[in-house]
Amino acid sequence: MSTTAEITVEVVENDAHDGDTVLAVLAQMFQATGDIPPMPAATAPAGAIGPAMCRARSFLMDPESTPMGAAVTAPHLAHSVDVDILGPSDAVQQARQALAGVFTVEDLGWVSGEHEFETRLRLS
Repeated sequence: MSTTAEITVEVVENDAHDGDTVLAVLAQMFQATGDIPPMPAATAPAGAIGPAMCRARSFLMDPESTPMGAAVTAPHLAHSVDVDILGPSDAVQQARQALAGVFTVEDLGWVSGEHEFETRLRLS
């Protein structure tokens, strides 16, 4: 039996286009459920120029199925984008694998809780 899980993806960007690109890639593969308004970020991605913004979007994931949508062409990012993914472990891993299929991914760390898993990635 398949269960749907919700994850939250937070992007820290210096260029709104880069953040839009990352969220658009995920929206092509998974069902987006909502946006959280942007706010100033506490820290900026490495090599960033200008003020960083932080925004988040929720996605519904089915950990037992493949991502929906067609194959995604590799988009260009002007600057690296830090991404935090929070949710059930299988769903977080599914989102990480989807992003790794499109971007160069550097793992920056993870935290495992009782019911949720969080990972931080740097995409370029």
